[in-house]
Amino acid sequence: MANFSTHITASTVSSAMLGTTLLASHIVTMSESFLLILIGALSGLLPDLDADDSTSIGWLFSILGCVLAGGFVATYPLSSLLSVWLCAGGIYGLVWFLVKPIFESITVHRGSLHSILAVLMFTLLGCVCALQLGTTLSFSLLVALFVFFGSLVHLLLDECYSVDLANNRIKSSFGSAMKIIDIRYPFIALSQLGLVGAGYYYLYQHYTQIPTVVVNWYEKLMQLTIVPSF
Repeated sequence: MANFSTHITASTVSSAMLGTTLLASHIVTMSESFLLILIGALSGLLPDLDADDSTSIGWLFSILGCVLAGGFVATYPLSSLLSVWLCAGGIYGLVWFLVKPIFESITVHRGSLHSILAVLMFTLLGCVCALQLGTTLSFSLLVALFVFFGSLVHLLLDECYSVDLANNRIKSSFGSAMKIIDIRYPFIALSQLGLVGAGYYYLYQHYTQIPTVVVNWYEKLMQLTIVPSF
């Protein structure tokens, strides 16, 4: 399979191409484009959350700890600098020393997270979280698009690395990275299906607005000049 450097490079480059296209089409602002590129780049690491010794899981849980700590401090203003440091450090430590080991113990690499179902789950969770944070429907759908794109690039890379072109053979790992669903772990698969269903249900109230948003994107993309005229 592809290593950490390959995954982060591929997801960053592909997300940058998509983000700059949206920026040039005036669908997003400069800051929104940068944020979407960052989301897409990090989403390229999501399928490796089940790898206990990977660099990806360290990065993602470090970021999760920082985001949760910062979110808590921003939501619940504290009276002193010391209390801010203690609460932020405590939340980060909880994520790193408790949540991360528990997550590692219940996941298997190239298991349920290396599947199309997991990509859909990540995509819907990204959209729902963005909506919960008060972003517009258009931006929330773009978050979902970048999460989907970044995660899918990861799976495609792993499948490509399962083919040995030099020796004209297919490795035994072929097919394990991009399966539809992992039925070896039925409880996890059912949990993923439940989260996907919950995400679709949450978005149901926006179904009539989504086509309008997509049409607006299409109209702006059609006005994009790709090659300069001389």
